[in-house]
Amino acid sequence: MGLLLTSCEAQRGANAAVAGAGPYRSLRELTNWRPEAGPSEAVIQQAAWTGAPLAPLRRQLQELSSGRRRQPVHIVQFGDSHTASPFLVPRLRELFQARYGALGPGLLPPGTGPRYTRLSLAQAEQQGQWDGSTALRTPGPFSLPGYRLRGQGAGSRLVLRSTEPEGFDRFRLEVLIQPGGGSFRLLSDGQQSGALPTNATHTRRVSLPYEPGRRQQEIALELLGDGPVELLGWALERRGPGVLVEGFGINGATLDLLSNMDQGMLEAGLRERQPALVILAFGTNEAVSSSLTAHQYAAQLTERVRTIKSFAPGAGIMLMGAPDAARRRGRGNGCDAWMPFPGLPAVREAQRSVAAAQNLAFWDWSRLTGGTCGLHAGTQRNPRLVQDDHVHFTADGYRATAERMFDFLMQGPAA
Repeated sequence: MGLLLTSCEAQRGANAAVAGAGPYRSLRELTNWRPEAGPSEAVIQQAAWTGAPLAPLRRQLQELSSGRRRQPVHIVQFGDSHTASPFLVPRLRELFQARYGALGPGLLPPGTGPRYTRLSLAQAEQQGQWDGSTALRTPGPFSLPGYRLRGQGAGSRLVLRSTEPEGFDRFRLEVLIQPGGGSFRLLSDGQQSGALPTNATHTRRVSLPYEPGRRQQEIALELLGDGPVELLGWALERRGPGVLVEGFGINGATLDLLSNMDQGMLEAGLRERQPALVILAFGTNEAVSSSLTAHQYAAQLTERVRTIKSFAPGAGIMLMGAPDAARRRGRGNGCDAWMPFPGLPAVREAQRSVAAAQNLAFWDWSRLTGGTCGLHAGTQRNPRLVQDDHVHFTADGYRATAERMFDFLMQGPAA
């Protein structure tokens, strides 16, 4: 089977893990961890949600407000460079956490992340020998962030630092354990763990939880040099009720990003979170193609939606309708010098039809951008809302988008 694990294999691996293994409270205790008997990746069964797509989110938020819910409410967004922007998902997170409780950034890509990544609520440093790869075009053992970081060489080091004054009291590391894997140690608050091995007879993802007894600002990972170590993600959180909004975007991504992730790892990550809402924000890069048909894209989108439903059966799903995007077709400075991406009509038709057929929420981003001329006008405003490439948005544009989407999620139609 190679490196890829099927959903059934992931289920068997989860069942074989040590039952009831909870988070490690100290780095000394963490040293007792061994890959073949690591913390359980529990697969929690949920009843499939068949009602209004935004109802799970609104119900859980209401339970938070009334004090009846003490667990975090999870919102997960997958997408392309719009999702990877340091302004769209962070602003959406800021709005939810200001109202319902702030718990930190949640799961992040390991290290400094893919190219062009700028972390929110955290800073990362890489020292030594590290190489990253994404699920953009090649299938492989990728978890929710769609990014994998491989390190080797004694002393190679990663540092993750919370930029929030509140810091973190919950850290989680997603590691790829595999034959020939090397060892690492964690360092935090003046203490360090012993050697933590990633060598195992079978390749799989392990989620290693660490909950120090008090708030901290920084944690580091250092390789011991006895073999390569591959990381799939790391998370900074705080305990307590509140909302976690996690965005997983890769520049240039299409729906293939979700197909290229290891499906067992994708399933495990979603079931661990039990999200109230999953947002799919693709379409811009698909729309570059002039040969794309609505039927073709609808079939692909339907398949991905059904997979997400099976992996997160208690969640509502929302499609973000593709925003306007244009390319230059001539000289000049007006909107007539720009033409929309040729595949936009097919992408939008498919998104609307799949949303209706699969009982999904649909938020039409193009109502904000207002066509090619509206997009061009956004490049001329003060402050500007659209970048000169007529595809990406400025910080103000992304923040405005997040604010309108938040209004929709809180007040728009439930169906």
